[in-house]
Amino acid sequence: MHPRVEKLPKPKPDYRRFLRILRRESADRVPLIELAVASEAVAALLDEPAPAFSDPRADLRSAVERAIRVHHRLGYDIAKVSAPIPWDVQRVIGQDPSDLSDGQRQWTDEHNGPIGSLADFEQFNWPKPSDIDFGPVEAATAALPDGMKLIGFSGGVLEFAMDLLGMQRLMLMTRRDPELVAAVIDRVGQTIHSVFETYCQHDSICALWLGDDLGHKHGLLISPKVLTKHVFPWYKRFAELAHKHGKPFILHSCGNTADIMPTLVDEVGIDAKHSFEDGIQPVEQFYDQWHDKIAVLGGVDVHLLSVGEDAAIRRRVREILGHVAPAGGYAAGSGNSIPNYIPVANYLSMIETVMQFDGRL
Repeated sequence: MHPRVEKLPKPKPDYRRFLRILRRESADRVPLIELAVASEAVAALLDEPAPAFSDPRADLRSAVERAIRVHHRLGYDIAKVSAPIPWDVQRVIGQDPSDLSDGQRQWTDEHNGPIGSLADFEQFNWPKPSDIDFGPVEAATAALPDGMKLIGFSGGVLEFAMDLLGMQRLMLMTRRDPELVAAVIDRVGQTIHSVFETYCQHDSICALWLGDDLGHKHGLLISPKVLTKHVFPWYKRFAELAHKHGKPFILHSCGNTADIMPTLVDEVGIDAKHSFEDGIQPVEQFYDQWHDKIAVLGGVDVHLLSVGEDAAIRRRVREILGHVAPAGGYAAGSGNSIPNYIPVANYLSMIETVMQFDGRL
């Protein structure tokens, strides 16, 4: 393990601590939450390189097991797990300049995806439930230490639809061919729903988590009317499914979502919101607006974690915790995730500060 990780308190996970937060209650300490920790960061924290397998599925299972080890040692009560949906979408490949990078990074083609017409929709190789690999869930379950549980994650309705149509094309098609947009979104929603149904059969999964970036810095990517008509009905079905099985439903969405928060809270029924950026709305302000109805997760700005000095990171974490922790309903973490361009030292500074706030370090 990384020398600073070795100095952290001995883990005593209890997933019920995190569930109390999702019920907007207080816990004996502030739990930690992350959408993702980059594999390169996991290798640095474990202080061991990732093994290489010729089988991609074996690689994925190994990555899940390593991530569980890191989450446990860093003091998490829960960890996110995914069963990737094999969409047949080409990615744009480019060089990744991060110090921890393996050399390449992938981007989505924002102009055009594989579906451009109803004929393309009919001919597309849509993944069946049997095509989805739940091996990572099984591997994570087998690797879970006592006291920990998982959150079952899926990418989102709008994001996957944009992958399949292309972001630019989808925006244009909401006016030019709304029937195609509706068909793609509904097929995507059905696929995600089937993944969530399987998650609900696993006792090791204590909550469902949807990741769907709906906005940019100044507003939403598409009209609230389109979201309300086509996307949010699926969100509501996901939330109802989760609640039927006694599991909370979490939404991760980047961007400025202020205009649709009332709908997400009062009509969709989300239990918690994740993803915050100081340049849009500091997490403390969001907490003051919404913590009487939903839990609030994360909020330490990724830009600060990427380039900030140690003292500035620790100061900001203390500011957030001092404002939101006393009333409960808050779990600490980054505003988004821990990509490979966040120095591991800065990530650990955030975690150490949370533990110091709790009196554990």
